[in-house]
Amino acid sequence: MTETALPRVLCVDDEPNVLAAMERNLFGEFDVVVAQSGDAGLDAVARGEPFAVIMSDMRMPGMDGATFLAKVREVSPDSVRILLTGQADVESSIAAINKGAIFRYLCKPCPREDLFSALNDAVNQYRLVRAEKELLATTLTASVKTMTEVLAMVAPWAFQRAAFAQSCVQHALPKLGWADEWIYTIAASLSQIGCVGIPADIMQADAAQRKLTADEKKLLQEHPEVASRLVAGIPRLERVAEIIRHQAIEAPISAPTEVIRGAQLLRAALELQRHITRGENLDHPWDVLRAARPPIPEYIIKSLSDFRANATGVRSARIRDLVPGWVVDEDILTTNGLMVLTKGHELTDTAISALLRLLAANAVREPIQVRGLPDATGA
Repeated sequence: MTETALPRVLCVDDEPNVLAAMERNLFGEFDVVVAQSGDAGLDAVARGEPFAVIMSDMRMPGMDGATFLAKVREVSPDSVRILLTGQADVESSIAAINKGAIFRYLCKPCPREDLFSALNDAVNQYRLVRAEKELLATTLTASVKTMTEVLAMVAPWAFQRAAFAQSCVQHALPKLGWADEWIYTIAASLSQIGCVGIPADIMQADAAQRKLTADEKKLLQEHPEVASRLVAGIPRLERVAEIIRHQAIEAPISAPTEVIRGAQLLRAALELQRHITRGENLDHPWDVLRAARPPIPEYIIKSLSDFRANATGVRSARIRDLVPGWVVDEDILTTNGLMVLTKGHELTDTAISALLRLLAANAVREPIQVRGLPDATGA
């Protein structure tokens, strides 16, 4: 919705006369769409541009207004929700407001001026929410990028894991159609910052499935908790912190939807990363994910079933010719044997810059073996 376009409003009521009156009263001030049931309202939400405001009658056959608005909250969380009801039962109205996180509760019949006032307040609330989310998706994302670049310098192994996870998440999100994609992308980017204090040889031994001591296992098991505490201190990243906390285990069923499914997606991405690190190929990622425990939901497995399926053949490339999006097809070591990038790592600007610095110091050799992706520039 642009600032010049009329705000989109969805009105849901089982009485055609009420909907007709709504269209007449709101004409010229709002772009009104009507629906005669909760199911029809959900269909309208799924089509076209998002609604700034969704207004529903409480008492409808089949799906009542409270249930409808609660479902709307899941699929269109930014839309501001208003409940219209003629019921005098205050208790049920309060329950409906809590269930659907409803912005305003209006009694029927509602005077025209009260309706307009409530809708205008709701539109302003919608614009505030959208403005804040745009700020989060730009300013905050840029800050996180800086943090991950620091991670790349102080703990390159952890950075590689996070970068791979982020690549998986970004591949899956368009298919999943989740709102607030930045939450899941940032969770992947920061998922490994708790590994900063873990020696690289321990992480490499874990990836290779070599035997670890009890203390080494404890370090690895604690890193999600460490990362979660660090991220939780950043305003607006509380749910990101919870996703990170549950990257290796099931989130509790009482957790917010974003945390439950975000943790499942992140865990799936890290399962694929571990598979690649062991030197295995990703010809059948679904087999890897279906063997994971705890189980990963099938719809998330499907969203990653073609991850890197279109990678082109192996080629040799000089470091100055590398392109972000290409995938390393061999372990890259320094001249004294330290791991720089593992096979299967997707190159980023940061990784390429690091390789160029190492090359200038004669610390790595070229060419290196890579696979190109069709959408990578120059592939």
